[in-house]
Amino acid sequence: MHEWLANNWISVLLAAMGGVLVWLITNWVGKPIVDIRDRRIKALQAAEQNAYVGYGVNNERVIEAKAALSEAASSLRSISRGYGWPVRLYCRLAGYDLEGAADWLIFLHNKAGELGWADERRQIVLDAIYVLLRAHHHLSPERIDKVKTRIGLEKRLSGEKL
Repeated sequence: MHEWLANNWISVLLAAMGGVLVWLITNWVGKPIVDIRDRRIKALQAAEQNAYVGYGVNNERVIEAKAALSEAASSLRSISRGYGWPVRLYCRLAGYDLEGAADWLIFLHNKAGELGWADERRQIVLDAIYVLLRAHHHLSPERIDKVKTRIGLEKRLSGEKL
């Protein structure tokens, strides 16, 4: 055994270093990216299921919708603000705007159960979430342009409020 180890110590050392490197990549990059993808899908589901919870539904359903939308928004924000540069790079390359999507989810949260909020406005907010999370393949190019214009308008307006 000692003779084998003496002849192959470089191979053993390289294998150990490779194992540590794979572990670091898996835990520092791989798990957070899987977490992003999971939370993105959950945010899309929360938006889809709760976008049209308006006036006239029972109070329990409004509370349920607000909780789901708030959870989805805080989940996206925690990813955006809490993970390191590999995750931010992945989001940039994938085209995800987690902060923007969280803002629109909070907007839906605040409008859940409200009277006088038109379905067209709700659909624009829902489509904005799709666009910001790159899940807009079902939308027409014209609709995507309209939604992007609305997103830009809202960003400019929120910047002027400060």
